[in-house]
Amino acid sequence: MMHRYLTVTATVILIVSSFGSTALSAAERSPGDTVQAFNQALSKHDMNAAMALVANGSVQFTLRSAHNDIPSGSTGGISSDLKTHWTSIGPVVFNSTSSYSRIPKVTDARTDGDLATVWTNIATETVGKDGSKRTDSFSEVYMLVHTASGWQIAAVADNRGANKTSATAPAASGKK
Repeated sequence: MMHRYLTVTATVILIVSSFGSTALSAAERSPGDTVQAFNQALSKHDMNAAMALVANGSVQFTLRSAHNDIPSGSTGGISSDLKTHWTSIGPVVFNSTSSYSRIPKVTDARTDGDLATVWTNIATETVGKDGSKRTDSFSEVYMLVHTASGWQIAAVADNRGANKTSATAPAASGKK
């Protein structure tokens, strides 16, 4: 009798857990999972998947340029439309690289009703079509809003600066 009870219980648990994982859709992602999915989509050069995670009217805060050849402040302000930002930058990055990888490490996440903030450390590796590699690391703060589509990114701010880390480290000077 006990064996039959355990078998039935195990079967019910398997069925319920399979419904749970099947029912968990993009709308059920946590704010941190949404940030991960956004960066994974960019790493896969999938702009449609990335933009599906960005809310209408979202904002990109650019405090300083990420590239030496673009002067800080040349964007006309510190904020711009996030979707326009990525739909302008994405094709340039994707067409000039053989690989562009963004790996976020969520360091903190807070949810308050339908608003959330997610703090991340981002590591990037860019491999040019010529084989050159560049790495970078910086922090990004995401503000998310819960919509009918689930958690969506409403704003991003970062502490990025031009070429903080490169693939070839400078030679040690021997001075302390």
